[in-house]
This record gives sequence, structure tokens and C-alpha cells, in this order.
Amino acid sequence: MNGSMAANFIIISDDSLAVDKKIEELRKGLELEVEPIVYTASEEGTYAIVDELTTISLFDDSKLIIVRRAEALLSKSDRAFLELLKAMNNQNSSNVLVLIFMDFSDYSNEQYQKLKRFSSVFEVKTKNINLEEYAEHAFLEEGFQIDKDSVRLLVSYSESFSRLRSFMDQLECYKAEEKCITNADIRKMISEPLEDNVYSLIEAVLTNNKKLMMKGYQDMKLKSMQASNLISLLINKFQELYNVNILIKAGMNQADLADLFHISSGRAYYMVKNAKEHSMESVKMHLQALNQLDYQIKTGKIDQNMGLELYFLR
Repeated sequence: MNGSMAANFIIISDDSLAVDKKIEELRKGLELEVEPIVYTASEEGTYAIVDELTTISLFDDSKLIIVRRAEALLSKSDRAFLELLKAMNNQNSSNVLVLIFMDFSDYSNEQYQKLKRFSSVFEVKTKNINLEEYAEHAFLEEGFQIDKDSVRLLVSYSESFSRLRSFMDQLECYKAEEKCITNADIRKMISEPLEDNVYSLIEAVLTNNKKLMMKGYQDMKLKSMQASNLISLLINKFQELYNVNILIKAGMNQADLADLFHISSGRAYYMVKNAKEHSMESVKMHLQALNQLDYQIKTGKIDQNMGLELYFLR
């Protein structure tokens, strides 16, 4: 790193792998080859971080100091916090400080505003990362072929950037020789999220496919889910489908829904697809039936397992 001025960065994220990726980008951009010195603010005191910032390295011109869970710094004593600000503003230092805030939203916090004054801020939120574009680009760079539909399916299974990267590693290992990843590979290697199983069950209900309904029900039982809990989940997802239908009619698109529900573009695609393929009247009818069944179970008028089976077979 050229120059003799301290550099301070704040990374706000909801995903640890996305944070690591951003740190690597910073290291390359600053030409930092030193090993990072890592602290966790909730475990180590502010003064330890101050000492690290103000102590000269015997081996390198610069230090890379990473502080995880930096939100804990905001509750430290005024004296310790002022010492930290002073160290961050040291014009004669060439150290790099990276403060990592996870799941942080209190941007008006006075202490945070003071830290921000001496720092460059990066927001690396999963919702701001286009997971489909990332996966397509990464697979291509790593020499793998995959079509857009398969990428969309994979992303719909991934609730976070870390999860997506983990799934990609599994698939690349599985298809290391063929270098071609298909829908079938994804369905074989990656377990559907519980919510996706529920969406499949809803699809079976709306198309009156009794065979798939009972298969979905048995799959849920194998996951040790009680019938009453499955009914609650079905009510929730039917309500979501009803709401999405209304939002689409109000002019919202796939990107708008992904942002509103804090979900991936892939999952939003299937939400829009399901909403467009089924009428609001049909969804509303099932909502009413499930709410009535839920009431009957809670008042002891029917056994939960029998009630759900009768609902599927009606």
C-alpha cells in the first residue's frame, strides 16, 4: 500500500462470505499482501484494537486489522471510543482498519456516525447482490456450462450468498469431469428448502393432483412436521400467493417483489409464475378451507392428521 495515511473501512453485511469477498477486493485494490490481524469486538476490548493501530509493525510497513462484530464498539465507554477515533485519524499511520457490522440497521446511532466520519462505508447486503449474475459469471470463470433456467433453480434454493457458494462447490465437485451442470444435477445434489416443498404441495393442491398432494404430505411427515404446523405453513404461503397476485395487479414486477420480500430473484420468479398461473378465487377458496380446518383442530372438533388428509382428498 502506497502513502502514509491510515485507511479505515466499514463493511455492513448480512452474509459472512460476502464480507470475506469484499475484504479480498480491498486487499487487491490496496495491494496489501500482509496477513490480516483479526479481532472480535465483543470479545476483545477497544483498547486492544487501539494498541494494534498505534503499534508499529516490526516486519511490514502496514497492518491489515479486521474487527468483526464491530457493533459492540458502539456501547463502549466514551474514553475508550475517543481513543479509537484518535487512532483511526492518525495521519502518520499506513495501517488499514476494517470494521465489520453484521445485520446492522441503526444508522442514526451517534457513535456509528462518528466512526463513519473517518471511514469509507460498503454495504454488502445479500439482497443487493444479483445472485443469478454472480453464479453465471462464476461458473463460466471456473469452466462450467450451465443454462439460465438451471441457474435460476439453483438460486431459488439459496437463501444467502454463503448458501449459494456452498451449493456451487458441491455441484462443481460432482461434475468436475463433465463440466456441465443441469437441472437434474441440481435436483439430485441439492435438497429442496422446506419452503420449496410447501410451494410444490400448494401447486399440487391448486391443480388437484391428489397423488402429489399425498406424496408431499408424506415427505413433510418424514421431516417430523406435525399436521397442524403444516396447515399453518400452508395458510401462510397461500396468503403470500394471494398477496403477490394483488401486488402484480398493482403493477409490481419480479424485481420489486424480490426487494419487498427480501428474497432472491430466483425465488421471486417462481412466486410471480405461481401467482399468474392460478386465480385469486381459487387461492381464496383454499385459504378459507384451511382457516376453517385450523379452527376445527384447535377447538378439538377433528384430529389434525385426519383433518389434513380429508382436506387433500376432498
